[in-house]
Amino acid sequence: MEDYRTRLAHLHHLWSIQSLSVVEQEEYVALLEQYGEAEVLGPMLDDSWATARDQGTFTASDKVALAHRIISAAPPERFTETRVYLLWRWLVAAAVLLVVALGGWRYYVYTHRAVPVLAVTDIAPGDNGAILTLGDGSQVVLDSLSDGIVAKQQGTNAVISKGQLAYEATMAGQRDEEIVYNKMSTPRGKQFQLILPDGTKVWLNAATAIRYPTAFAGNERSVEVSGEAYFEVAPDKSKPFRVHFISAEGRRQGTVQALGTSFNVCAYQDDPAARITLLDGKVLVTPSQADSKGAILVPGQQAALMYSQLASMKVQTADTSRVMAWKNGMLNLHNMALGEVMKQISRWYNIDVVYEGNIPDITFWGEISRSEHLSTVLGFMEESGIKFSIGDGGKQIIVKKSN
Repeated sequence: MEDYRTRLAHLHHLWSIQSLSVVEQEEYVALLEQYGEAEVLGPMLDDSWATARDQGTFTASDKVALAHRIISAAPPERFTETRVYLLWRWLVAAAVLLVVALGGWRYYVYTHRAVPVLAVTDIAPGDNGAILTLGDGSQVVLDSLSDGIVAKQQGTNAVISKGQLAYEATMAGQRDEEIVYNKMSTPRGKQFQLILPDGTKVWLNAATAIRYPTAFAGNERSVEVSGEAYFEVAPDKSKPFRVHFISAEGRRQGTVQALGTSFNVCAYQDDPAARITLLDGKVLVTPSQADSKGAILVPGQQAALMYSQLASMKVQTADTSRVMAWKNGMLNLHNMALGEVMKQISRWYNIDVVYEGNIPDITFWGEISRSEHLSTVLGFMEESGIKFSIGDGGKQIIVKKSN
């Protein structure tokens, strides 16, 4: 007998090319209801959302509104487990959105049903901006500066160009003992790009800080990071590039060493672990505790260091599309628990999150642009059986389960 996964994949392909017979449509739905685990639906959801996004003509807001209308017609009494029900609803929405975007089959939905209105004060998404702390302790807000020199520091100019900060050595040069350190910080709701003195490119996510010298001297290049940053390291075999991720108190928790490579460091202190994901090249990840063994990663791997046990490290295959979503302007919710999703929202929309009761045990799939307003994102999520409201004068999201 044909494996159900293979059969489901075959029927999904027929559906995508609009070739399902009536009998096959019934079989397709029955298999989805019976085998609706995340690992089965996940790849199909990914393909459906990606195709709809790449080929469709609807805006993200249009798609969310249509999803509300489609999902509102689904009979919830048919499903008892929150996870399967939620995944099924996302699949229905993704399927119809894909069909509409590609100009295929026509779906008739209950247009007489009202779309629930999210009762929140709308909040704009984050944008570019950062604070640069110079060697003398003075600070420069980079949010809206025009191109040009931001600061001159002992033989080095900090320059804004096309929305990113770079460093240029002056003719006078710089002696080793005169090297000063700068710190770039992105508050919640801000992101920024940085080119280090050696040409290494760094993308900073919201609520992130990086400390670095204004010139790399000696036989290594070393920076410190908290939060999340993506690095494209300039090759230099004579000077290894090291990223130390640090605690809120400034204590080093681990080190990533690279020669010339691309990797992402996610080291938020309100997460349970620091995660280093390699996109290209090779890196050595080493916990800071004495006698800890390091691990060499190959592209597509991720090292996770639990803050409660820094001596132990787990290496696993990474979902690189999810890891890099923030850099590509997306909120990726693939197989993500509600608590994780709300952390991302808190950082990007600069808003606190409060739960009424325990955090609901809900897992999400899908993605949405980080350029969407908060009301659109929360409206997207409300179909999972949770409700949001805004408190504290627009500074707080209150999360609770729907009755």
